[in-house]
Amino acid sequence: MTTRAGTSLSFENPTTLKDCISYSKFDNYGWQTLYKNYMSNVMKIINIYGDIRVSRLYLLIQLDVKMNNLDETLKTLEREEILIRPPASIQLTYNIKEMIKDADPIYLDLVGEYYAYDNEKLYEFIGQITTNKKNYPRLKEYNERVNHLATIKSLRDDFKVQEFLNMCPDPVNYFTNIKLNSITTHYNESVSYLSNRFNLLPLDKLRYELSKHGFNLSKTVDSLVADPKPFYLKNKRKWFGSRHQINYKTTENIEFLKEIAYLDHKDEILNYIESVKTEHRIQVEEAKCIGNLNACECCFDNELLTTEVFSCPAGHTFCSSCIKKGTEVAVGGGKVDIKCFANCNEEFNLTMIKSIVDDKLYQRIMSLKQAQEIKAAGIEGLETCAFCDYSVILSPDLKIINCLNPECKKETCRKCREESHFPYRCDQIERAPEVEIRTMIENKMTEVLIRICYYCKRKFVKEDGCNKMTCSCGKQMCYICRQPVDSNYAHFYDEKVIKNKCPMYTDENIVHTTAVEAAARLIINELKITKPELLRNIDINKILPALKKPNKIPTTQQSALDINKLVATIIGENVEDINNLKDMRSLGPQVKKPKH
Repeated sequence: MTTRAGTSLSFENPTTLKDCISYSKFDNYGWQTLYKNYMSNVMKIINIYGDIRVSRLYLLIQLDVKMNNLDETLKTLEREEILIRPPASIQLTYNIKEMIKDADPIYLDLVGEYYAYDNEKLYEFIGQITTNKKNYPRLKEYNERVNHLATIKSLRDDFKVQEFLNMCPDPVNYFTNIKLNSITTHYNESVSYLSNRFNLLPLDKLRYELSKHGFNLSKTVDSLVADPKPFYLKNKRKWFGSRHQINYKTTENIEFLKEIAYLDHKDEILNYIESVKTEHRIQVEEAKCIGNLNACECCFDNELLTTEVFSCPAGHTFCSSCIKKGTEVAVGGGKVDIKCFANCNEEFNLTMIKSIVDDKLYQRIMSLKQAQEIKAAGIEGLETCAFCDYSVILSPDLKIINCLNPECKKETCRKCREESHFPYRCDQIERAPEVEIRTMIENKMTEVLIRICYYCKRKFVKEDGCNKMTCSCGKQMCYICRQPVDSNYAHFYDEKVIKNKCPMYTDENIVHTTAVEAAARLIINELKITKPELLRNIDINKILPALKKPNKIPTTQQSALDINKLVATIIGENVEDINNLKDMRSLGPQVKKPKH
């Protein structure tokens, strides 16, 4: 390894910040690429050490030397003296964070360190960011990553039954009947788990059992545990031999980790669930004896304890499940006043709503309510963040909206509604071609995804149910062709395809994910011919939405659908163009089964 000056330097343990800056892989923004690749482990190490003074560049180098192996990197950090950030670098980072408030804080730590001794390059870098010529990881993505790692830790290291059941209320039914496409999502990790848990069984046997049970890990484990005469190896299989290199313990797939937590703590979970049921059964019997049971006026469950029902101001009672579901539907339709389901015109108390729904939904309700109240007030100088619901009153001479929403914190130009480009005027900003293309693709995808009521112009997205949509204004339209429809279902066909009619039910993957992907790929195919150079830095797979679990709709309806024609109708293109698309992700990928 050589420094920029050409002298020999070992990076096994750099001793100064200048040593770190001289790391050859950091040239030409290479440090950004390494951070992008090692972000998860960098955050884990910082979380473990809990020390904001540890050099971020030093951590990147150690992870790179150890090929992003977290365990090996931690061993090195325990042996060696950790490089501490110089005070000047910490102060510089603080100043940068004051200027760029919506960026990933660790990313800005790296900026402050890498340009600590080069003010000219630092000003150039900041100028590129503030004029939107350079993309950078956002604070929102960082916060999402923090929450993601916290969830992983709760499932892997700090397991608590009640917290787990909050994430997965009915684990037995969920994991026994799960129909996720496990062979394409975490097949190798499943084999790794089985190999570790049943380390005296041949791998071929484990793969066979997993395939036999439809790649359902929980069913496979239950079958192997119940097998009275399994075939055992003479010697315990070595962990991670040449035949099996995937370690399930390193995965960050939340759904898979939930299932592993369920399998590893199954007895504890089942005992807790049974104890809760037993206690509830006793309480119901006691309440029944004294005539103290209640009924929900929505689902009509009439064996509810007093603690399980909630009332509107007029005294109509409902169970928590019905109130939660009704609140979700109301908020999804843009309503902020949650009315009583008995049509008595009373509203549910917000304090009661808060005790029932999760924090995310409650915060959404409060944001919508505040935005509605502020808008209704007609306050002069009121401005709203272009990227969230945050509102603020500004004097006419202020040109920038500083969002104080902790999940956003973007600075927006008050005139053009784009991210702040101070000190340049709106007409002085040159948009990076790649950014323009990405924006064009994302805007088209959004246009395909969102429906707009033809009457009141309200925007909405369907989550499930049939394709006849009723807007909150009372007008009805078809979710597929977006045309107005009558109150009957004459516009739709059910089990048998009828020409010039739309299907009553469709898999949400088709009407959302596949249609959105088709629209994006049509634009990209056109750009490949007209402006291929602009696609150089665009990875469409990072833009496309994830495929969801297919809806359970009748097989006759599924097989009757002409998917390409349906997609063409949704996005308003010719079916021939859809037929010619390549590389479209399959709704149900056919993966070759492993050999037994």
